[in-house]
Amino acid sequence: MNQTTKQKKPRVLHLITSFEVGGTERQAVELLKRIDRRRFDLHLAAVRLEGPLYDEVAALFPRVPLFPLTSFYNANAVKQLIRLRNWMISEGADILHAHDFYAGLFGAAAARLTRVRVIACQRHLRLSDRPAHEWGMRLIRRLAHRVLVNSEAIRDHILTSGHTAPEKIVVIRNGLSDAAERAALDDDGRVKQRAALLRELNLDEAAKLIGLVARLQPVKGHSYFIEAASLIAAVEPDAHFLLVGDGALRPEIEEQAARLGVRDRVRLLGARNDAATIAAGFDVAVLASLSEGLPNAVMEAMAAGAPVVATAVGGTTELVIDGVTGFLAPPADAEALARRILDALRDPDRSALMAEQGRRRVLSQFGMRRMIESVERLYDEMYA
Repeated sequence: MNQTTKQKKPRVLHLITSFEVGGTERQAVELLKRIDRRRFDLHLAAVRLEGPLYDEVAALFPRVPLFPLTSFYNANAVKQLIRLRNWMISEGADILHAHDFYAGLFGAAAARLTRVRVIACQRHLRLSDRPAHEWGMRLIRRLAHRVLVNSEAIRDHILTSGHTAPEKIVVIRNGLSDAAERAALDDDGRVKQRAALLRELNLDEAAKLIGLVARLQPVKGHSYFIEAASLIAAVEPDAHFLLVGDGALRPEIEEQAARLGVRDRVRLLGARNDAATIAAGFDVAVLASLSEGLPNAVMEAMAAGAPVVATAVGGTTELVIDGVTGFLAPPADAEALARRILDALRDPDRSALMAEQGRRRVLSQFGMRRMIESVERLYDEMYA
């Protein structure tokens, strides 16, 4: 091996569908900001240059090649696939790191026409109930050289299908974002965030803030949260319910809250630029999801020192130990969710102890440095 070969940095192409606010996109952006550029030559491409998170990496990647897709079943898809293949070859890419379903399917297919090694991410147990998505995930796992998952639960789920070799799957848990790590180090953060929320919502100090941070999508279980809110509101007059996030379900959620008589207790705050830290002001942070990979919202709430009540789905149980670092409830069970939230509200001393234990667990086991170093080791392995 000559000196030039020894000094060549692995050239890694990151491919993502968009930069909308979401757990997958947040983890990708944090990775792009922190990977050691002295060791790796990073490039970025996207299907669409949409979403506010691009602003965080725009200075590092001012020119992002776009490969717009309208469908996987038309002539444009073939055109974009060939463009991506040719770009990877012209750029001399060694590794393709595809961050989501569409980037994974599109990128892995294009990379198989080259010598580029493929890392495809799967951060969910199931993308949807559509057979096309399940078929697509199987194809991605077949084409990729490594499948990067963020929880043991996802790894186990993939292995039960029997379609993926165990040695292909690499578990690297999510890392805390910059904002979440800063909030975790600020002992006064909870007091300040709670006071700010009370002022914003025009509520007095007696209010109990019960919050859920998630996109307004069916899989996040908002309908069960609203049903639980109606049960809690009947016995806790100071309880208020905050939904952080946006999405197509907003009208349905508003209609359900009105029908159950809690419209004045439910506040839909929309997408927020403080979503990673807002849970610091909650009396209880809730996850009501029906399915999850490793939920960033729970990880960030725990880091912020908020008591957590979550549904026992996917990798959530790798974060929340029931009765130790938070409370767990079965999914799709509004009554059980309400009971656990009331348990957290009515025993503040125990909730504070669990929150502190949860905070220590997250900071010790889910730090961003650990995630970055694990991904860098994966790149080294793939390149070698």
